Amino acid sequence: MSGNLENFIGILTSTFRKYAGKDGKDSTLSQDELCDLAVKEFPTLCNSSKKDDILKGIIGQMDMDGDKTVTFKEFVMFTGFLAIALEDI
Repeated sequence: MSGNLENFIGILTSTFRKYAGKDGKDSTLSQDELCDLAVKEFPTLCNSSKKDDILKGIIGQMDMDGDKTVTFKEFVMFTGFLAIALEDI
């Protein structure tokens, strides 16, 4: 089982890169890119009746500098917030 967390970090990085850049800026996720990622990558969230409220709250918390984009650092924090939200579902 060694390396599972390291593999997770690689998946996290490649997932960010997969969705970032559709708007021309590959170092950040726009709000639309982030919502697209959340809908496609988190099916449990999508099936929740709380989906819209959870996403709105998480995106608001994540964009720490208020620039309407999400950096990789903010994205990593997003996954933590989302993990907490999914635990409650």
